Amino acid sequence: MPNTDNDRLAKTLQFETLESKFGKARVRAIAKDEFLNGVNIAHGGFLFSLADFASALATNTDERVAISSCASINFLSPCPQNEVVIAEAKITYSDAKTALVDVSVSSENSGAIFAMFQSRVIFKKM
Repeated sequence: MPNTDNDRLAKTLQFETLESKFGKARVRAIAKDEFLNGVNIAHGGFLFSLADFASALATNTDERVAISSCASINFLSPCPQNEVVIAEAKITYSDAKTALVDVSVSSENSGAIFAMFQSRVIFKKM
């Protein structure tokens, strides 16, 4: 869909869409060296961006645009360098005007959870 296909930050960070449909999405990324912070773990902004993109994929459709109105993240454990990270988004509430989305950010290999993210989106007709 045009509103997520043109996401230049997601392309720059090399996010890979694994699944994308209304209500659910999965995105993969690698915590490469250039995405680490000063203590050599994945930067919080990298993990937040991954979760935010998964939320966008789960809420945008060809008929309407979902725009984030707020988001929060809880970092639960450090994400090491070169970790393959999966962000899995699921809509937990939706009506005609808004939706709430929960996103888990975890290791593809071990399943360790690095962060939990929640966003609220507002729907606009295209």
